[in-house]
Amino acid sequence: MNQIQFSTDHIIKTIFPVAIAVCFVTAYWPVFQKLGIHWAKEDNSYCYLIVPLFFYLCWERKTSFHFHELTLTPSGIFLMLLSVSLIIVGELGSVETFLYIGIWGCATSLAVTLYGPRTRFLIFPLIILLFIVPLPPFVNRMLTFKLRIAASILATGMLRMAGVPVFREGNILDIGIDKLQVADACSGLRYLMPMILMAILLGYFFNKGWCRKTLLLLLVPPLSIFVNGFRIFASGLLIINHHKELTEDVYHDLSGWLVFMVAGAVLVAMAFFLKKIRMNPTGESETDPGGKPFGFVMPAVLTTVFCTFFLVSGWMLKSVSSAQTYPERMTFESFPMKIGEWKGKRSYLSKEIMDSLWADDYVSATYYKEGSMNIIHLLIPFYEYQKTRHTAHAPQSCLIGGGWTLLRENERLIRPNASEEVKIKVMVMKKGDTAMLASYFFFGRGRVVTSPWVNKFYLMQDAITQGRITWDGIIPGRTDGSLVRVELMAAPGQSAEDAYIQLEAFISHLWPLLPRYVPL
Repeated sequence: MNQIQFSTDHIIKTIFPVAIAVCFVTAYWPVFQKLGIHWAKEDNSYCYLIVPLFFYLCWERKTSFHFHELTLTPSGIFLMLLSVSLIIVGELGSVETFLYIGIWGCATSLAVTLYGPRTRFLIFPLIILLFIVPLPPFVNRMLTFKLRIAASILATGMLRMAGVPVFREGNILDIGIDKLQVADACSGLRYLMPMILMAILLGYFFNKGWCRKTLLLLLVPPLSIFVNGFRIFASGLLIINHHKELTEDVYHDLSGWLVFMVAGAVLVAMAFFLKKIRMNPTGESETDPGGKPFGFVMPAVLTTVFCTFFLVSGWMLKSVSSAQTYPERMTFESFPMKIGEWKGKRSYLSKEIMDSLWADDYVSATYYKEGSMNIIHLLIPFYEYQKTRHTAHAPQSCLIGGGWTLLRENERLIRPNASEEVKIKVMVMKKGDTAMLASYFFFGRGRVVTSPWVNKFYLMQDAITQGRITWDGIIPGRTDGSLVRVELMAAPGQSAEDAYIQLEAFISHLWPLLPRYVPL
């Protein structure tokens, strides 16, 4: 009898959780692969540490939390359903962040199912596990831009205090004999997220009470800006003293590691300083009450439910990309190289750019007009279907990554004809002495949209409302579409308003051509 009881307990405590975990990883393996692609980027390299760190934090609780004692409860099913829905919505709407939050939610739902109310003892490791989700692109772009400007302003002040004349324009510092450009990689974002993680861990291990932990966390943004601004300041001094070679290549990377280590040392010192400050005691910590006895039926049912939902939703994700609706259209091979008074010359993108563009068809051309010093670059990528890592995305990151500084942006209305109004996004950008008026809009399925998030909402809406389920899988509704980019290089001394008039005239001539190549 004891042998039978041992076998039953062994199945419940080992086989069932392992079966759920295997189904979870198998069903969402493509999502894990996409997550790995993001982790490979330098801004997200800290993510590789999160899963080992999560298991260490769980192992660190081995004496206070009885992991082998389960408290099975169906309350985790609701969180699992919500997380699975978020994954499917993220795939249909091409919002990768939803995919990864859904993965974290599924893992959390499994913990809630296994340990019930006792999961509260695992809240901190689960919060740390959330760091597997990279920052959403728009948050990354916003933080990068703000951190670059803040570090540039600080470095400018430091250089002037050191007697170095400097003129700052955006993220470009002109120190006379050379110019310093604070690129994305030097924004300090690579310090910010690891330092936030470090501050949370230091607060957990060394500081009791929310007040100390909050103070440590609030120190991170100004510290990140300061160390990065100091790094730029030091680079300026080296250039002024004719040691530019010490700001390039391996020395540049070494200085990045050095300032990060200094920032980390400051955080550690602050954590120990806060530890010495006397504060009111927080009370005794609650102890784990342990698991509860249960039979064979509930774990079997819960395992079946979890495995079924994971495998079915994984099949749905796979079938979404294998069965698409492709509308008929003309290819861009026939796209005219004369638009109004503008004559163009076709160009072709490199394999590296195409790999990041994800387009199924595209036209790229440069247009000139006789008697005008303006040059217009046109790029229209078309997507037969759109899902994660195969979708149109706003060009700000590409332009800023190419060295352009965003001065301002707004939305403007143009009238391509007497009966239509079209809203486009217009950005005034500068690189060195060259100014550019860059515009874009998402075009497809009868809509013109300027917001990437509104565009993703319509993708999700059309995929769901126009889709159908067959024996071959889920066939989503049409998700085809394009991004129309029109970028006008301003002539020297040309006003922004005059450049906009030229841009509007070109788009007005371009407008009637679009439906031939991008189906309505």
